[in-house]
Amino acid sequence: MKKIQQSNQASKYEYYGRILYGNYSAPLKSYVADCINRFRAFDEIGNPSIPYISAWEGSQHTIWYEFVGMRFLGLMGCDYLNAPDFLKKSVVERHVYSSNDFNKGINQQIFKSKDMKKHRTGLRKEAKNTGFVEAVYKISIKDEKTIWLKDQATIKSFKSDRIHVSLGNLTIVTKEMEAEEQLKQTQKALKESENKFREQAIHDNLTGLYNTRYLYKALSEMIEKSSSAGQAFSLIFMDIDNFKRVVDTHGHLNASHALQEIANTIKSTLEPPAYGVAYGGDEFIVVLPDLNKHQAMDMAETIRSRIKETTYLQNLGLKVHISASLGVSTYPYDAATLSDLLALADQAMFSVKEKGKDSVCGISHKTTRGGDTSENLFSYDCQR
Repeated sequence: MKKIQQSNQASKYEYYGRILYGNYSAPLKSYVADCINRFRAFDEIGNPSIPYISAWEGSQHTIWYEFVGMRFLGLMGCDYLNAPDFLKKSVVERHVYSSNDFNKGINQQIFKSKDMKKHRTGLRKEAKNTGFVEAVYKISIKDEKTIWLKDQATIKSFKSDRIHVSLGNLTIVTKEMEAEEQLKQTQKALKESENKFREQAIHDNLTGLYNTRYLYKALSEMIEKSSSAGQAFSLIFMDIDNFKRVVDTHGHLNASHALQEIANTIKSTLEPPAYGVAYGGDEFIVVLPDLNKHQAMDMAETIRSRIKETTYLQNLGLKVHISASLGVSTYPYDAATLSDLLALADQAMFSVKEKGKDSVCGISHKTTRGGDTSENLFSYDCQR
């Protein structure tokens, strides 16, 4: 066995490893002794990085240090003997970076401390197979201070001894990793802000329903899609009956609360992909993908009856009963363009208003053989 050489500062380095005095082969002991001498010399020159030599046996989970730089012990606030366990308990996260394809960028894997135990065997097996370890550790040390250590090591295996030796170097990269975390937090905040802005851009501020900006864009796309697929969809144009009376009786603020509650009634009645739109004032539009005229009439009647049965503004100490008039049109049977489809649903709704309100009507236009256009109005209670 190669003797460990003693330098002028050798007294501060005591050997607490296992290999040099254990029942192991001469080549292994000579290799470890030589590495310890070299690592001690490197540590003595005051390099800011922290050298270490660790080892583990076969499939055993226990790892120990044959050598570790003095700076590590001071940094962690531990002694040589309990350094491995102290480090293991202090790890908060383990980050591994890899890249298989330059164009795809860097892949990052993060292992939390609670998951380290179940992954430890696999990580050591991978290190043994590749002969190399590179990772960044988030460490919680004394006084609840957090530091980041970059670990780079090569692995040498001695099959006859069933021993694996790791020659490593720890570098403090706290500033770099904190800057990366700050960048991630900033990017996350920006993404959340963008998503919020995007949501606000297509939603009505008062009711939370979609707004007309979204409606026109979505309907144009739906017409194009439905035309290609040969599918129908329907619209409901809805107006709250006598809503001015609510405003005059209870004030604008309470009337706004009532519109919010009506919107909630609409939302609770619909199932995706159907959705509601705040069209303006006390008018709403409901879009019903894949529903034909009769199905849409049934849905409109359900919305009408639920609004009729609901008592609004109860949480404000009021009891307001509201009714609505609803008109239905269906693509492509009633109209082939967005504007015509909306106009027909609007016309059907006004037909309800003319006949006493609080009902559902649908209008379809048909062209006769002579080229004349006939109007067909039908509803639950206003058929013509």
